[in-house]
Amino acid sequence: MPSTSLDYIGLLLQIPLVGIFVWFSLDLISKFLRSIDNRDEAWRIFMRQEREANNAAISHMAARFADEIRIMGKEIAELKGSTYGRQERQP
Repeated sequence: MPSTSLDYIGLLLQIPLVGIFVWFSLDLISKFLRSIDNRDEAWRIFMRQEREANNAAISHMAARFADEIRIMGKEIAELKGSTYGRQERQP
């Protein structure tokens, strides 16, 4: 089957169309990947802020617990001292 110039013209028309399709596909993929990177960066910033807030809350709570334990220890020591003194006088 001999090839004609019409076959070559059809091929020459298809090459630019394929090139446009490939360019469009690559551009779309590039935009999609950029949007994923932007979303991921926003998520990292949010998670960093969340972690810092949680760490601050835990540190504050630990300091409050330490103060409470210290106060309770003093009160227990005072109660033991007053109970010890009463036991010595009563026998």
